[in-house]
Amino acid sequence: MYILRGKNELTSFPSCEVHQSLVGIRVRGWFIKLLVRSNTYLSIISSTSLMRKLSKFEKIFITITKIYVKNHPAHSFTYTFDNIQYPQIGDSKNNIKVTFHNSESVFTRIFTEGSLGLGESYCEGNIEVDDLDYKHFMMIFVKISSNKRLLLQLPLADIYQVVKAKLTKPPLEKMNQSENINTHYSLSDWFENEEDSNTFYLYWLNSKYIQYTCAKWDPTTKNLEEAQKNKFEFYAKRLGIDKTSKNKTLLDLGCGWGGFMFYLAETYGLKCTGLTLSNAQVHYIEEESKKRKLTGRVDVIHENAHNMTGTWDYIISIGLLEHIDDYDDLYSKTAKSLDKNGKALFHAIHHEHSPYIRDTFLDKYIFPGGATPNIYKNVKILKKYFSLVERNDLPKLSYPKTLDCWYRLFCKNQNKIKKLLQKKGRCKDPDYAIRIFKHYLTLSESALTNSGLVSNILVYN
Repeated sequence: MYILRGKNELTSFPSCEVHQSLVGIRVRGWFIKLLVRSNTYLSIISSTSLMRKLSKFEKIFITITKIYVKNHPAHSFTYTFDNIQYPQIGDSKNNIKVTFHNSESVFTRIFTEGSLGLGESYCEGNIEVDDLDYKHFMMIFVKISSNKRLLLQLPLADIYQVVKAKLTKPPLEKMNQSENINTHYSLSDWFENEEDSNTFYLYWLNSKYIQYTCAKWDPTTKNLEEAQKNKFEFYAKRLGIDKTSKNKTLLDLGCGWGGFMFYLAETYGLKCTGLTLSNAQVHYIEEESKKRKLTGRVDVIHENAHNMTGTWDYIISIGLLEHIDDYDDLYSKTAKSLDKNGKALFHAIHHEHSPYIRDTFLDKYIFPGGATPNIYKNVKILKKYFSLVERNDLPKLSYPKTLDCWYRLFCKNQNKIKKLLQKKGRCKDPDYAIRIFKHYLTLSESALTNSGLVSNILVYN
């Protein structure tokens, strides 16, 4: 084990055999002085030699961290590259310790494969960091790849490597939308049984009204359950739903596990129907409707949202837009499906700037074929079909706070999740599977902390 103390100083811990032999030998004073001088000289040589062992990409990453800490000093970082411990970067007492195994390969992948290389290195166990510290480490990559001011502080050659990594192309997506949806929301590659897939998600999403979308965190909001209820009430108010709305109808496009429908049915007496392509979500809603004695008041159909039929008082979409690309068709059919006095609301993560680059890790492992819509283009399309288009943005950091709650619950229950994967799952490496979700949640929280926009757009004629 070697510890780099400074630019040209190295402390080397000799093996026990060498150490014991030196202790056991009595030498003259002049020889001790010579040995000390020689050791100092050898340390400098060893330090120089050891520094050369750090790869080009490891050195670039150290430079990036130093620039990051200079601009964001809330945390310091201590890295161990295999057997090389680099001196602490930064002065903060909030020190993030990260160990890299197969370090040279890890950083080669990060700088040649971008987000996919980083994520898979973590999933393989080659990046070791405390669960609650991971987001602080992740923020280094998010900031340097998105903040021009930070990026321009790097040497030109390093800027090229960062930009090159960011622009890596995503892997090929699945063949159709149904398969894309079931890959994530039914975990069809991991579980044969829909109940097992639902159990996986319930370990970290479970609540009376399950939501797998951003909550509304007001300044006084205390917890996730309260934040989700804030969202329910806010959207109900925007749509004009109150106690006088009993028996009115609502269509939920991409309804998830039906949390919003169950809330509206039980609170305001609405008759709700959800559309989803997830087999597991259909199974859950059907069973939950029976348990709550809401059959006929909360129904679900396995159907693509683009194939909506009927006439509805209200139509809502919470988190669907990130999974489609033909917004024109969806909005056209929504306008045709609304009652004369009906209203619709679309909630989604949006981006404001172009070009938009899909994340390669999320595209391969989490949301194949997924992307966030551009807010300005979306509003423009909506105005083709609705005379009134009213945009509202949820409070800043609402999604990072939501993701942080999910992540903490996931980490708290990861041993139970691992047992479920070992007993019922088809994935060969449960640890790898667990890290996929930990990385996804951390990456998403960090990215949305840096630049996150969750908008809800109310439309009607």
